[in-house]
Parts: sequence; C-alpha cells; structure tokens
Amino acid sequence: MTSDSSSPLAAYGQWLADCPREWPSEALHIARRSLIDTVAVMVPGAADSAPAKLWPLVSTWGSGPSVAVLQPQTLSPPNAALFNGTAAHAMDFDDNFDPAKAHASAVLIPALLAIGDLEESSIGDVLDGYITGLQIMGLVGQAVNPFHRSRGWHATGTLGAIGAAAGCARMLGLDATHAAIAVSISTSLAGGFMSQFGSDTKPLHAGLAAAGGVQAALFARAGLTAGEATLDGQTGMRTLMVGQDVEDLAREMEGKAEHGQTMRFSTENIGEPLHVLEHGLKVKRFPNCGSLHRSLDGLLELREAHGFGPDDVDHVLVRAPAAHLRNLMHENPQTPSEAKFSLEYSMAGALVTGASTLSDYLPESIQRPEVREQMPKIRKEYVELLESEFPTEVHVTLNNGQTLSTSVPMPVGSKAVPMSDAQLWAKLEGCLDAAPQFAQREALLEVLGNLDAERPLRHLTGALQA
Repeated sequence: MTSDSSSPLAAYGQWLADCPREWPSEALHIARRSLIDTVAVMVPGAADSAPAKLWPLVSTWGSGPSVAVLQPQTLSPPNAALFNGTAAHAMDFDDNFDPAKAHASAVLIPALLAIGDLEESSIGDVLDGYITGLQIMGLVGQAVNPFHRSRGWHATGTLGAIGAAAGCARMLGLDATHAAIAVSISTSLAGGFMSQFGSDTKPLHAGLAAAGGVQAALFARAGLTAGEATLDGQTGMRTLMVGQDVEDLAREMEGKAEHGQTMRFSTENIGEPLHVLEHGLKVKRFPNCGSLHRSLDGLLELREAHGFGPDDVDHVLVRAPAAHLRNLMHENPQTPSEAKFSLEYSMAGALVTGASTLSDYLPESIQRPEVREQMPKIRKEYVELLESEFPTEVHVTLNNGQTLSTSVPMPVGSKAVPMSDAQLWAKLEGCLDAAPQFAQREALLEVLGNLDAERPLRHLTGALQA
C-alpha cells in the first residue's frame, strides 16, 4: 500500500492511524446516544425472525471471547458481530445515516463490541472507533451516493462493511498501511441488494457487514495484502457499484449535492467536518422503514391537531420523493417484515391507533380487520425529486370534503428535529419492555446510564448476556 495522499485508501488509512483521540464533547455525546439506541433495539431484536433462525446455526460455529446478545454462549468476534448486527437491524428500529444512506450504528456498534471483547477494550475505545468508522463510512458514501443507493444497492450491507472495517482498524491500533488494507479488504466483503427488503435477509445484511468489517480488520492485522484501487480504480467500488456512467453522474450532481454527496472521494481535511456532528444520525421514532417516517409524522401531526378518526376520513394522499416510495414496495403485506416496508399498512395503522409501535408489527397484528379496512384509503404520488428538494406532503381529505394538509422536510429524530435524551431513554425502556425474557434489565440500565470512557466494555457486554 503506497503513501500517495491522493489515493482515498491511503489517505483514509493515514487518518485512521494518526488522528488525535480528542473529540468534541458533543461528538462523544452523540456516540453514546448511538450506543444506547443500538443496544435498545438489539435486545428485543435478538428474538425476532432472522436472529432466532440464525442462532441455532451460528452457535455451532465455535466459541470465542465475544458476547452474543441474550445468549449464554460467547462466540468468535466475526460470528458475534454477525448475530448482533442482525439483531440490531431485525426490527428496523435502528438509526439512519444520510451521507451513506445506510443504517450505520446497527453495523458499527456490533462490530466494535465484538472487537472490544476480544481486545478487552474500554467504552471510550468503542466511542472512538464509532466516530472514526462513521467518518470513513460517510466519506465513501458521499463518493458513490445518491446513485449507489437509488440503483438498488443496500448501503447498510455495502458501505456498512467499509465503515465497520475502519472503526475496527482504529480499535486494533493498526498503522496507516494496515488500516488502509483493512478498508480495501472490506470492499470484497461488501454486498446487499434492496430486492431483499421485507425478508429475513435484509437484517442479515447488517450482520454480514459487521462481520465483514471485523474480518477485514483482523485479516489486515494478520498481514494479508490488498489492492490499492478498490475504491476509486477502473474496477473499484465507485465504478462497479454505481455504473460505467459514474463520471457523467458526478457532473450531474455538481451544485446540487445533498448530504455532501458529490460523487467524488475527498482526500483532504478528512476529519472536517466531523460527520457525527455535521450530519448526525436519524434516531427512529417508529419501528419501520425510515422512508415512512416523514409520512407518519405528517399524519400523526394532523390527527393530533384536528382530532379526526378513521371513520372521518375519505382518503389520505402522500406526495413524497420517489426514492422513498420505491422503498415501500409491499402494498399488501403478509408478514411483519413486509409490513415495515408498506406505506398502506403503516399509515392505515396510524390512522386507526394514533401511533406506530412495536406492537403493530407483531405477527398477530398484520391482518387486523380494522386496519385492513383503512388501507384502500391510502394513496401515493411519486415525485421525481431528491428528498432535500421536496418535503413529504400529507393531505387528509375528510368525508365532509375538507382537506387538511402538512409538509414534513425532516422526520422526528433527525438533526433538524432531534429526539431528546429523555425521549431516547423512553425508547430504550420501551424496547426492554418488549423483551420480557431479558433478565439483566437493571444491570444494563445502570451501565447505559454511566457510559464513562474509562469503564471496561465488559461491564456493558456482560450485561447483555443471558
């Protein structure tokens, strides 16, 4: 691996090795919030469909030092990351990260916890790995998005592996050359198609990316070599996972890039702006696809303001960016996984109950007659504009002919409309309530309430064990 600073791999490896561990207090606060949020969704997620099917298999692949959430058996770091990453994304209640168009924390946190158990790290080590891994994930995301995502790649599986490799390389203390190799290797472990949405394989993508990041960093530490142009070369990620027209697309984005998505690799001032501060994370208010959230926020805002119920409504029209609506492909969902990607089901449910909660996505909830009766009232219009160019519009037409309307540019939980620390803690407690089989609730709450940087990580991972 060369030291050419114009090479993204070399520049990112140098930054991972050399950047001081001196983060602003707000950056550390956001990282702690992300840790709390991810642990919150992992606990009930461990019993969800995909992890429940995965555990009998992965538990036979050998033991190791890393904790698997809600399980008595510890696993090798890659296998713990695989299980915990799948659990973190199973309910689709984990955060979103705009530069990468990915579920960042569901990949980063499980990977870093697995490496932390291996290395007997501190909580501060995990926070440092999170901030640095998120930065590299975001920078690579900005070089391939929005078209990487809009052309059907599930960026949680692709860019997640790269961010996890970077964060794990940082936690392992790899030098510049080996950190760059870790990122390079991760491109060979990156994958996932949006055609898997609504199936068990969608959350498995997060687990595979977390495991891939762990493997890539450990492969690099073991001395394996890797290509120097796997990000920006003629046969690198940018060309292969965007398309041969990538340069034309980059020119098209000039002057109108959102979330810093310039379609080009930045190799200068890699740590500025710091993505955890500049972009933040979208913490989810609802346990379903993030493309639903602006629509749900708008409907619930109108319902609360005007007091209508389902019997008062003739129809609801959602006008939203086409990229959002294309993610919501299940118009007649038959499973909880499909329901999380259904505008019709989720909006009808919110119209009936005035909320959208974990209980709406239980197997016994999907066929509720009172919700199914409302689904034909939900209409949609695809708007071929970027999400930053067009806020989601919700128009509720009542039976008396009156139309109530609102527009939502950013969802609750985003940087623009942040979820408070108290709201995040309430989400944590609600998630733990949904996991009655979890016996270490009080121990876990104590650790999450005191995430001191010097505290051994094992205090946290031990509280996650069965």
